[in-house]
Amino acid sequence: MKAKDERERVRAAALRLLRYRERSVAEMRERLRRKGFDHETIDVEIENLKEQGLLDDERFTGIWIRHKLTISHKGKRLIRAELAAKGISSELFAKIWAAHADQEIRSACEWARAKAEGYSSLEGFERRGRIRQGLYRRGYSQEAIQEALKEIG
Repeated sequence: MKAKDERERVRAAALRLLRYRERSVAEMRERLRRKGFDHETIDVEIENLKEQGLLDDERFTGIWIRHKLTISHKGKRLIRAELAAKGISSELFAKIWAAHADQEIRSACEWARAKAEGYSSLEGFERRGRIRQGLYRRGYSQEAIQEALKEIG
């Protein structure tokens, strides 16, 4: 009976975490461990959540990439680092990134256009330099940075 109660508490805690946002398997495991739950019970419930489609690293990775490109305007380098910290393998990242790679250039161009308006009082070279630095800090690839700079002129 005690084991069943523990599983129910782990499941309830996991579902509360998923109500807020999608989670990676590794991230969910770590959050549940921090709450003091038993490792074996966590593993059993994580497998149950995966079987039910509530926990899926591929789906999580795709959602994270789309959000970071379109809302947060971050590039591949930063997105990869964030996902690695959440337990996503470089192989899975590469697989999912392939479907979104073209969006990186669009995202970089949108961010650069918005910043170019704000830097309108600066001369061309200084304005381009600040935008280039900003894009680099946001993790964009050299290709995306070059395309964004071409677009703003």
